[in-house]
Amino acid sequence: MTTHKDFMASLPKKRRKAIENRAAEIFAEEMTLQQLRKARDRSQESTAEALGLKQAAVSRLENRDDMRISTLREYVQALGGELEFYARFKEGGDKTRFVRIRNKTKDEHQTVS
Repeated sequence: MTTHKDFMASLPKKRRKAIENRAAEIFAEEMTLQQLRKARDRSQESTAEALGLKQAAVSRLENRDDMRISTLREYVQALGGELEFYARFKEGGDKTRFVRIRNKTKDEHQTVS
């Protein structure tokens, strides 16, 4: 039985490098909040300060399974980023359509009388 390591070793160097580069891209597209914070070279303490929380609250936040979008947005902003959402739809055949989901502008908010 051929192992992954053996298979990769059997490939030409250029092909191995292309596979390794793509794997790194895919890995970079998905991170936990803790990994994201560390990739931004931030501590829990500095993140907590930016959020107006205590360090323990940031630790709990990073370990939650579910959270409000507004909480996630504030966390990302504390790291210097902007949170964006996209919906992906399968169109005819293999074509995929992405739609960016944005916040309402002030003019779009409905007022209740």
